[in-house]
Amino acid sequence: MKQNPETRPYDDEADARMLAGIANGDRRNFQQLHDRYDGLLFTTIEKVLNDREDSQEVLQEVMFSLWKKAHLYHPGRGRPVTWLASMARNRAIDRLRAKQRQAKLKNAYQSEIDISPRGSAGVSGPEAARRRDNCRKVRSAVLELTDVQREAIEKVYFQGLTQQEIANELGEPLGTVKARIRRGLAKLRKTVDAE
Repeated sequence: MKQNPETRPYDDEADARMLAGIANGDRRNFQQLHDRYDGLLFTTIEKVLNDREDSQEVLQEVMFSLWKKAHLYHPGRGRPVTWLASMARNRAIDRLRAKQRQAKLKNAYQSEIDISPRGSAGVSGPEAARRRDNCRKVRSAVLELTDVQREAIEKVYFQGLTQQEIANELGEPLGTVKARIRRGLAKLRKTVDAE
């Protein structure tokens, strides 16, 4: 006996039609797909993050991304539910990595404070000169980056954004952002090492 498409857990054809509708700006299709998969996507995200509040935020990001990027889904590349779950899992991993980076920076900062608290004697003259030279080299190398490379590197290392968050903020594909960061860091290394 054939099941009604409305009662089957995953209906690839209906899901693909809804994604096509979303790509064309159909809010009703968006609401239907949201209602159908928000529980699954939330569970997927929460398994990675193990934090309910962060998972809810990431789910909102995924749904926003779905609204903006539904046109990127192609039926020949896999099932709609798999595409959605992959998007949710990847976004959750990006959030987890960002939190880990922030924790490392915070720990490094705290360690630095513990090693040389305010009012301590400070560094020796030769050490201060070495640090100043290193700062000059890095500053000079950063100025040699393209504007887009510098912007991406600043966002990831100084603002603590994930690569996915940067891509969303800039309206650029994730691969483009990753390439800018990779090329920028390579150029920084090459410039600093050359000096």
